[in-house]
Amino acid sequence: MEKPSDSKNSSISVNYFLNSAAYSGLFSLLSVILTGQVSATSSLCVGLALGVLSLFSRGSTVFIGGLIERSSTVSLTETGFGFIVFSLLLLQPAMGGFIGFLFLDLALLGLGLSLVNFALRGHIIARVKDKKSQAALFALVTMTANLGSAIGPLASNYIYKAFGQTLFVIVIVGLYVFSALLTPIVLTHHVFIRNEKSSKENTSSIVKTITDSLKSPGTVLAILAVFVGSIMNGQLFAGMALEFHSLSDSPVIRGLFYSIDAISVIALQMPVSKLISRGMANGQNATSFIIKSLGIYGISFALFACGVSSYWWICIIALVVFSIAECIYAPLINIALVEAQPDKPLVDILNYRLIIAAIGESAGSFLGGWIVPALRPAGLTAWYWCALALVGIIPAVVSNQIGKRGKRIIRR
Repeated sequence: MEKPSDSKNSSISVNYFLNSAAYSGLFSLLSVILTGQVSATSSLCVGLALGVLSLFSRGSTVFIGGLIERSSTVSLTETGFGFIVFSLLLLQPAMGGFIGFLFLDLALLGLGLSLVNFALRGHIIARVKDKKSQAALFALVTMTANLGSAIGPLASNYIYKAFGQTLFVIVIVGLYVFSALLTPIVLTHHVFIRNEKSSKENTSSIVKTITDSLKSPGTVLAILAVFVGSIMNGQLFAGMALEFHSLSDSPVIRGLFYSIDAISVIALQMPVSKLISRGMANGQNATSFIIKSLGIYGISFALFACGVSSYWWICIIALVVFSIAECIYAPLINIALVEAQPDKPLVDILNYRLIIAAIGESAGSFLGGWIVPALRPAGLTAWYWCALALVGIIPAVVSNQIGKRGKRIIRR
């Protein structure tokens, strides 16, 4: 029989499911909504808005570490949900007013999303001490989150198409309000992500970590690989979302694009992970695999360029390839940065990773949200995807050739 504490820990997966469904449903249409209402001012403003949102949703918790350490996970989660709901209620007025208000509103939305995600993950780590139980719980919440990611876009696109934008926003707000009401029931109270006092010997300097990293060619390579990969990842809810919306009038097919990505990741993660483990056993490091993932991202964008003219089924193939790249890239980011700087404090590496990913995904969201609407009237968006394809494929090919040459030298 499951213990009450075990049952309460497992029930966190409900929150993960609701959050993931709301998040994926919102982001599958947000770039479309912004383009429809803001692009009259400038497609550049759409790109900047998506960049601001991505920056704050990915990296804002790095700069409020003191507040996070002093607050319980319940307080952090509820605060995050409050920011999300408040910003969504202000979204329509913000889009119709001064563009600066929109940026502030999206920054608040991003901060809320970042707080919720950080607090929920931190709650599991702080609450569940046994590593096997912790891994099992993370596996459970990851599965339910992916399920939410598969269902959210389908439901959201149907609601948006059938009932309009107002009801769509109301449903998303409702999901977040429901999650906020569940939080004090699902989460154990008085749990802190870090409740011990920080000592001087545990204090680290992310500034020093960044400075030192620029002195090592190997570290710079790892950083560049992670940065470019995060730019690729940032396309899914920006430029790709805009293309999906224009490919079909069917809300099912529009939502299916995102569902296919989520389902593909679920199906492919285990076999891809086995291939990675085999490669690492043969001496390959995490950075080399990330560079390979850039090539796979590039192939997916090349396919996407072929499909954006009207062949939505080619875009589905491109999405499956994109998912393979995600399965390689996402699990290896932390490992690559730790391998490159093994003597640095882990907390600095994790914060460093958040900063790189935040800047990279923000740049990707900005480029996709700006360039795709600008090129679409002339039917030239395929050139954008071809350019991104080259950015991914060229480093992978060069790295592969360098590796082959090195092996030949060793044999001699």
